[in-house]
Amino acid sequence: MTPDKRVNPCRGVMSRQRFLKISDLLEFTASILTALIPIAISTRVRLLKRSKELEKQSGPGQGLWFTRNAFAKAFALGGCAICSAVHAAERKGIHSFLHEGMMFPSVRKKFLDGGGFCLHHFWMAKTIEEYAWQTGGFGIAILCSDLASLAGSGLANANGSEPNPRSSLLRRRQKPPFVPGHDCMFCQDNRDKEQFLAQVLEELVDEEEFHKPLAKNGLCIRHGELSLQTWKDARKREELFSQLQVQLSDLADDLREFIRKRDYQYRDELPGREQDSVLRAMQFFVGPNPCGSRTGKETS
Repeated sequence: MTPDKRVNPCRGVMSRQRFLKISDLLEFTASILTALIPIAISTRVRLLKRSKELEKQSGPGQGLWFTRNAFAKAFALGGCAICSAVHAAERKGIHSFLHEGMMFPSVRKKFLDGGGFCLHHFWMAKTIEEYAWQTGGFGIAILCSDLASLAGSGLANANGSEPNPRSSLLRRRQKPPFVPGHDCMFCQDNRDKEQFLAQVLEELVDEEEFHKPLAKNGLCIRHGELSLQTWKDARKREELFSQLQVQLSDLADDLREFIRKRDYQYRDELPGREQDSVLRAMQFFVGPNPCGSRTGKETS
């Protein structure tokens, strides 16, 4: 007898049952994830708030253990250590924001309430995203899409306001236009970090590991003035003031020598210490180039 080649009538039923079981499993998994995601987000937000509270409560002495390493790396780069430390921290902060922070509603709200990033941090975020992810531009596109809605409201407010030649102090209160980056979240973070680092540096400055590079490289004018206004020890403050005076005097001498050697009468003289004085002057007044290429020391 030949075998029965008829199709098994139960096969389709079993397939449908197996399909239903898989679909039920997927539906159950989705429901679990839907329930857990809000809990995870709220827990994450609470932890972030608590960490910021602890950071505000901790004094310079308590922050030495994690700031010492940051200063050691910053001094190894040369130039103003506070500038280098803040620059490294803001790059890590923006990377973390693009990686996961922007997905939390409270963090996204802070971004939007500040009008997005400032010019400096917007371009830095774009550079970091393109370097770190193959889909570079995706996160920035999401952020810009949110800002586009705010910009539309700002345009409507500007268009609906009445022209008034009087000064802004005398104008009738009107709905504000959209101002990009007016309260950039990373600018505020930088100001907080600068104040904190200036306080910690006072605690470290007597140690040989930090005293020598500070005397050699000094600080930029802004962080030098911040430290003079922050430090409480009169001896340390006077010593820093003397170092900054010498640093500024040497820089001025080098700039004059740089200018002199550009005169055709002295153009055949060999370059000396003054050859990088323009770069040092820019770093002294405004800090290092925040979007410049990273050195080997910085990436290590």
